[in-house]
Amino acid sequence: YSYSRGNYLELYKFLDEYDWSEVLADNIVDSATETLTSIVKNAQDIFIPKRVVRACSYPSWFSKELKIASRKKLHYHRLHKKTGLDLWYQKFSIYRGLVKKLYDHDHRLYLTGIECSLKKNPKKFWQFTKKHLRENKSNICLRDDTGYQCCAGDIANRFAQYFSSCYSSFLTNSSSSVIGVERSDYFPTFTVCMEDILEAIKDLKPKLSTGIDCIPSFIIKGCCSILAPILMHIFNLSLSQGYFPELWKFSVIAPIFKSGDSTLVNNYRPVSLLCGFAKVFEKVVHKRLYFYISPMISDVQHGFLKGRSVESNLCSFLNFSAPTVSNRGQVDAIYFDMSKAFDRVSHDLLLKKLALHGFSPHVCAWFFSYLRGRRNSVRVDDSYSNEFLSISGVPQGSILGPLLFTLFVNDIVSCVSDANILLFADDVKLFLSVESVMDCARLQADIDSISIWFVQNGLSLNPGKSKSIALSRKREIIYFSYRLDGALIPRVSLVRDLGVRIDSSLLFNEHVSITVNAALRVLGIISRLCHQFSSPFCLLHLFKSLVRSRLEFCSIVWNSLSLSQSTAIENVQKRMIRIVYDRYIGRRCFYHYETLLNRFSLCKLAMRRQFRDFVFLHKVVHGHVNSMVLLQSIDFHVPQRMSRTVSTFYPSCMSSISPLSRIQLAFNKEHHLDIFVSLNDFILMVRNWMSFT
Repeated sequence: YSYSRGNYLELYKFLDEYDWSEVLADNIVDSATETLTSIVKNAQDIFIPKRVVRACSYPSWFSKELKIASRKKLHYHRLHKKTGLDLWYQKFSIYRGLVKKLYDHDHRLYLTGIECSLKKNPKKFWQFTKKHLRENKSNICLRDDTGYQCCAGDIANRFAQYFSSCYSSFLTNSSSSVIGVERSDYFPTFTVCMEDILEAIKDLKPKLSTGIDCIPSFIIKGCCSILAPILMHIFNLSLSQGYFPELWKFSVIAPIFKSGDSTLVNNYRPVSLLCGFAKVFEKVVHKRLYFYISPMISDVQHGFLKGRSVESNLCSFLNFSAPTVSNRGQVDAIYFDMSKAFDRVSHDLLLKKLALHGFSPHVCAWFFSYLRGRRNSVRVDDSYSNEFLSISGVPQGSILGPLLFTLFVNDIVSCVSDANILLFADDVKLFLSVESVMDCARLQADIDSISIWFVQNGLSLNPGKSKSIALSRKREIIYFSYRLDGALIPRVSLVRDLGVRIDSSLLFNEHVSITVNAALRVLGIISRLCHQFSSPFCLLHLFKSLVRSRLEFCSIVWNSLSLSQSTAIENVQKRMIRIVYDRYIGRRCFYHYETLLNRFSLCKLAMRRQFRDFVFLHKVVHGHVNSMVLLQSIDFHVPQRMSRTVSTFYPSCMSSISPLSRIQLAFNKEHHLDIFVSLNDFILMVRNWMSFT
């Protein structure tokens, strides 16, 4: 569809005046779903014209005059080559000069439009940026033993063959009698109301991407008042019958490149594009499900949960490891690599765990219908693969999938006896303070227990990609050969943990070095990209979005920097300011670095990291970060008698590499800051402090 040319007022009027009594009277879930979909698609066909794809050999910004001049230039060049007459060469020379002049003019207008679109149409600006920042991933070419495959249809079928091979046919020998176990906490069948549906539709992102129904979410959002009563009827019908509509179980899979060689099929992961109405349904169910499940999820799980994040996971890890490393101790950590964890979740075992967590038999039947018989087709360009069924796993890209997976792996904590464990979705790490070989043996026993749990739950670990690291600053550390299923776990001195590179000494030298180099590469690209822009604001905007965000990712975890490390990070921003100074201001007079920062409403990166530290501390104290481990590490200073000491905190650990200890010590130096105000007031207070510092 050519959505930009659609008549949406008439489409809304058509749906508003349509007689929906047939759908509301239909008590068959599939029939009502198909009728609703066909009506909306019919309205789209009437009021939204189809896109006509024409092959064009010119860029979109070429003017009509430039296209005509280019064709005439080519015509006279061919005549000159054919006849050798000077007359045709003179005309060719005239049009060649005209083409150069028109090209420069049109390209300048195009760049001016792109520059102005940053404020008026940011989507257009970012499309231009992404086009120049990365390769065109839509042109996929795969390589196998027979050679390269570049045909879209063949590539789609190759992806379908690979993705379907990732499923597991794991069978549990548990009896079906466990379903329906009575518990004090019970999740019964429920109904949805109009407010739930309107709230879910409001949360939809107005994207153009569609599932198999070809209905984009922005049409659902625009017609929410019309569609909400019909959706409420279908949703309640589905929940009461314990049956999920077949049409909404069909997923269009988009292969997303992860890393490595882009010609290898195993370097892609599947992301399901669901129907828009299915997304609304899943959002409504997710809201009820999350309210019931979230109190049952272990505190060590930091993925897909409100108030928990990568930062809370890594801070919990360093909160344990940093004091031991600072006191010349040793912490051994094991990083496990799951193989296709989301695709290999056993449906039978997941339903059993739902029942054990108090889900009623009727709700379990609905989830059985939701999981079983899901059809998939891989889409590459405009080509679709042959259909295949998902015999296991939760759909990646869905709303309910991550929460179901979190519940599925929740009981892995029970198999760990001595060591500590932290989870972020399918990322698992096990760690223990080691003082002797006996401690290593205890850690090995927990590794064996985790391995058994994976076998019992139909999941698999990859020993070759799992890592072992000893965190210590001692000269002589305890070496122990940890094994997983009999295979030796490789020992490394640097491991990437949720995007942060952790070295054995917790100095973060490699992380800072790699991050700075990557930021400088991106800065060079955006500098060349903005070279012909007339103002610095596009460059500044790209710097904030693409460069500074890299330099500040999880800075709360690794902000225990030396002066040289902090200077290396600050030099990236200094280089950007130097580019702006030379290109847009000129060296007519000298400006100090901090003066230029103030001119462009920027501040030093070290100050921004300090700001992020204080805000994180406030969120931990007030429960916005939902982690009991981090909250327990907050030590308030409560004097028994009046003294001149006005410190807010009294941290038991004085190690600077422990994030919360470092932040508490830094906060004590700023006596005018109040940690007990609201978050918005605290942010305003810290920003005022930054402006005067």
